[in-house]
Amino acid sequence: MSYKLGLILSMVFVVLFLLLGGDMMCLSAAYSYLDSNSISVGYLIAKTGRVDSEYLDYLEQLYHLNFETISPSSPTVGDVVEFTVYRMYDPLIISNSEIKLTASRTTVIGYYG
Repeated sequence: MSYKLGLILSMVFVVLFLLLGGDMMCLSAAYSYLDSNSISVGYLIAKTGRVDSEYLDYLEQLYHLNFETISPSSPTVGDVVEFTVYRMYDPLIISNSEIKLTASRTTVIGYYG
C-alpha cells in the first residue's frame, strides 16, 4: 500500500518537472524567434534608413513584435541606431503572469545599402 502512495507522490513531481522542462524549451524557442526577428529588423532599418513611426508600425505588424526604445529618432547615413524590441510570453508553470522577452540591437544606417 505504501508503494502506491509513494508512486502517486512521485508522479506529481515528475509531472511538474516535465511542465518546467517544456516551459523552458518553449521559452528558449520564443527567444530564438525574437532574436532572429530583431536581426532582420536591424537589417531593414539599416537598409532603408527610416525609423519614423509609420515604418516602425509596419515592422511591428510584419514581425509581431513591439519596439521599446529607439535612438536616434531621425538618423542619417553612417549613424548608429540602437533599438530594443520585445514580445510577451505566457508561461505554463514558471510564472503566473506574462514574461517580457527583450532583445537589444545596434545597426549602422547605410551599411547594407
